[in-house]
Amino acid sequence: MGVEEMAVRLARLHGGDIEKAAFAGRYHDLAKNFDQETMDAYIRKYDLPEKLIGNNALAHSKVGAAILKNEFGVTDEEILDSVRYHTTAHKGMTLLDELIFVADVVEDNRTYSDLDYYQDLAYRDLDRACLEILEYTIGSLTSKGKEIDKDTLEARDWVFNKIKETENGK
Repeated sequence: MGVEEMAVRLARLHGGDIEKAAFAGRYHDLAKNFDQETMDAYIRKYDLPEKLIGNNALAHSKVGAAILKNEFGVTDEEILDSVRYHTTAHKGMTLLDELIFVADVVEDNRTYSDLDYYQDLAYRDLDRACLEILEYTIGSLTSKGKEIDKDTLEARDWVFNKIKETENGK
């Protein structure tokens, strides 16, 4: 429930759709606890990219969106995308995408040392919070020698440019 509550809080602060934020926040991790065999079966069933096989951390968001669409009849593409990209982000994110991406990192049940900083930033400036979270994620994955998803790199560049355009009055 932490992500749902944070997504609603952020939606209220930033003018987002509260109902969509609540729904996406509630179901964003629908597939997170699937075992590897189940996750891989869903990846194949819904013809998702092969790179997701064996990678539950990345796959659960894509599988969750596919289940919401195909088994629960969710047709709202904005909700589906916010679930689909809550682990990687992506260029061209909507407000709902950013709300769910950031809420997943800053929800109250998290225990990392900089939580208060990131929560405060998310309350004040959602784009800047999104950018800093993406930069932290990229740095962390790089330092661990892990592959960085192309969507994450593109999202970082897109949010960076969005902020620069806003600062330049475009």
